[in-house]
Amino acid sequence: MILVTGASGLLGSHLLLSLLKKGYQVKALATAESSISKVLSAFTAYNDEDEKLYAQINWHYGSITDTEFIYDLLADVDYVYHCAAIVSFSPRDIEKMNDTNTKGTEVLVNMCLLRKVKKFCHVSSVAALGKAGIDEFVTEETYFVNSPQNSNYGISKYNAEREVWRASEEGLKIVVVNPSVILGPGNWHSGSSNMFRNSFKGLKFFSDGITGFVDVRDVANIMIHLMEGNVENERFIVCSENLKYAEVFNMMHDAFGVRRPYIKATEFMASLVWRFEKWKSYFTGKQPLITKETVSAAFQQVKFSNEKIKGLLHYQFIPVNKSVQEICRIYTKQSKLPRVLKD
Repeated sequence: MILVTGASGLLGSHLLLSLLKKGYQVKALATAESSISKVLSAFTAYNDEDEKLYAQINWHYGSITDTEFIYDLLADVDYVYHCAAIVSFSPRDIEKMNDTNTKGTEVLVNMCLLRKVKKFCHVSSVAALGKAGIDEFVTEETYFVNSPQNSNYGISKYNAEREVWRASEEGLKIVVVNPSVILGPGNWHSGSSNMFRNSFKGLKFFSDGITGFVDVRDVANIMIHLMEGNVENERFIVCSENLKYAEVFNMMHDAFGVRRPYIKATEFMASLVWRFEKWKSYFTGKQPLITKETVSAAFQQVKFSNEKIKGLLHYQFIPVNKSVQEICRIYTKQSKLPRVLKD
């Protein structure tokens, strides 16, 4: 029996599909507020036949910080895939992120220890890794240090990962994956999927920032490979390619038939925008579209090494351009988006 936390999210839904296709019994944990309709969308995105597997999901609703609930949920569970997390770069969500990402992970690993779970896969993030020097790649050995460049999300994921490593010292067999920006068809009003929504609407500005990108199917497949294998108590960066944000947005705009971003943003220009958005949010009560942290990320040039996971599994990642084209095609089909070239 397998438990998947964060099962209604982008990665969780794709992981459910991959596990069920392999014949596993799965419990899926989601919060009461979660919309599981997007999970069905993931099950029909690539192959209509996969929709039949959706009925096999054993859904459970509750809070990952509820100790008694989690203890009961783990009663017959052998393996846990921990995907639950809040991703936000808004200062308003700091407390919520710390509660779910860090405290929730602490509760989960403690109950796994009590229930003698056989193996635990933790989805961390490249944001929980340290910073490399200029022209150097971030690796699994690049450890997190205090820095003004660290996002509050990154701090919450770093602290969550510390709880997992602590549990490993207490006897829980673990593997940790640190994905880069995950690309996939999900709720395009939130998370990395929002990049596709913004691209369909048409972006004018681009930056020279660089980061890693990876297809959601690669992340799910690698997690299963690691859990089925003998590897334990190790972490792995999961990244297909390191690209400029501008390159990836160009791919999205091209796939949607929309004019590419054509104005190069400067850090000064962006700093004015996030300050204006912060001021506006005070009066509207809405989340700012751009924050200080998202601006910082847009101009950072960070590259991640995937040599460790490729060396272990001899894994061939889906090229980012192929991922983007497939995802844009899925969004177009599912949402019946008009494919009209915009001026």
